[in-house]
Amino acid sequence: MIPDRERYELKKRLEKVEKQNQYRLAAGILEFVGVVGGIAVCFVLLALLFSLLSWLRQDVGSALTIFQSQFQ
Repeated sequence: MIPDRERYELKKRLEKVEKQNQYRLAAGILEFVGVVGGIAVCFVLLALLFSLLSWLRQDVGSALTIFQSQFQ
């Protein structure tokens, strides 16, 4: 039979391990959410970059057309 002191220490150690596991789980979930959020932000930034490049290409084309029409 386990004396009361050892039973108490074992119970405290098990509670400590359980709390550490809960923190590890929470940290893992937050890390996953952070990675997914980072990927989403990268996709949004890429969409903005492609939109900017498309706008720039159209704007330069329009500016060159207007500039050439002034010399004709």
